[in-house]
Amino acid sequence: MKQNLATIAFYNVENFYSKSSDESFLPSNFIKWKDNRYDTKVNKIAFCISKIGKLETDELPFLVGLAEVENDEVLQDLIQNDFLKDGNYKTLLYESLDERKINVGLIYRQQFFEVIESEPIRFVFKDQFDTRSYTRDILYVKGNLVGEIVHLFIIHLPSKIDKEINQLKRQHIFKTIRKRINNLLTENYLEKILVIGDFNDSPTNSDLIEELNTRSQKEQINRFELFNPMVSLQSYKRGSLIFKKQWMLFDQQLFSKGFFTSKSNLEYVKTDIFDVEFLKNTGGKSTGLPFRTFVGGKYFGGYSDHFPVYTILKY
Repeated sequence: MKQNLATIAFYNVENFYSKSSDESFLPSNFIKWKDNRYDTKVNKIAFCISKIGKLETDELPFLVGLAEVENDEVLQDLIQNDFLKDGNYKTLLYESLDERKINVGLIYRQQFFEVIESEPIRFVFKDQFDTRSYTRDILYVKGNLVGEIVHLFIIHLPSKIDKEINQLKRQHIFKTIRKRINNLLTENYLEKILVIGDFNDSPTNSDLIEELNTRSQKEQINRFELFNPMVSLQSYKRGSLIFKKQWMLFDQQLFSKGFFTSKSNLEYVKTDIFDVEFLKNTGGKSTGLPFRTFVGGKYFGGYSDHFPVYTILKY
């Protein structure tokens, strides 16, 4: 291990349903998922995770938040894969009421992270006809990361595509996260809080900045603000996914002020997009774009439509 460095990663793994999944949730030709395609996906995602931060730390990631995972069966298969089994990982996932049966989850290395408490933060919405609708839960985890207490919120926000329907949902979720963070920081302004996930929006979006109180410079954040390192990573040449032929950076990691004080034994080093060559297409018009598992109903056998994002911490 290089001078005690740890990787914290987040990865939206694109429709990662289990072998026992109800096929009605899956792309049209997913019936062959039960042949070898599921095993191929497990192997590819495990391989990718094993490489995140490896260059900097020479270690497997300590914590990996995941989105678009159906259930714990998928996480168990991941951590038992040859690429990850030496990490001695454990899993954490609560199945939500999401209509597509996709969830957020966590895998973590037991010798470096101890879960103290965890819970799903659940959302139930009603329209004007009193019809209920659901979205992914937020996974909240309080744990001991190499001797420091951290609070982790893993999120996968509703898409902005159905803007009128989902905008109120998004605002309510932002307000819920913000209230939880404020409560923690009111008790102790040095609490170490990470919000990681797929925000389905860019780091410079006004809702995110105003509702979650984010800033782009860590030197500028006050007691209740969060540092968003993704702002400086955003460009027309790079992102974590392609949306309408443009690079977008929906996958983000936010940090409270507790990581940037002299009293912290966890020192922030850097955040980056893990957009290495093996995660990209190598031919045709889509060269350099994420190598996906599916495009529509067509199977391509790749990794995901998102690149992972990760942070290196020194301890």
